[in-house]
Amino acid sequence: MFKQFLNEVNGGQGYLITSMGIFMLFFILVAVLLLTMKKDKIKYMSELPLKED
Repeated sequence: MFKQFLNEVNGGQGYLITSMGIFMLFFILVAVLLLTMKKDKIKYMSELPLKED
């Protein structure tokens, strides 16, 4: 599927690779931030909508 798409795009490979790189970098960064976040902060943030302070 990707080979066919790359063959039909004329001169747009740079844009395709750049946009895919930005997309992957964003989701990898979000995953790293979530995995390194402290459990106390996650619990505090999950209870925010329910608190009436």
